[in-house]
Amino acid sequence: MKNLTFRVDEETYKEIEETADRENMDKSTVARRLLKAGIEEARKRRVIKQYREGRWSLWKAANEAGISLREMMELLVEERITLNITPEDVEEAWREAFEE
Repeated sequence: MKNLTFRVDEETYKEIEETADRENMDKSTVARRLLKAGIEEARKRRVIKQYREGRWSLWKAANEAGISLREMMELLVEERITLNITPEDVEEAWREAFEE
């Protein structure tokens, strides 16, 4: 694991401290989990933007987000984004279906 040092404002520090106490964890673990969750959320927002703008197919967006086609479709439905299914998406869905 690599070390990373950064500063946070007082409010963020208090939130990390309170969460650590509540969850019976150390502050570093809480901060790592929150950072990871934030990175995952940012990745999803990025792929949604690329998909919405027509730059990526459904399959490409799901692959870049690190989630299944089904999860990507559910995410887009939650975001009220119209699904544009390409032949590439259908082929990949069939591949996934028969691998399970």
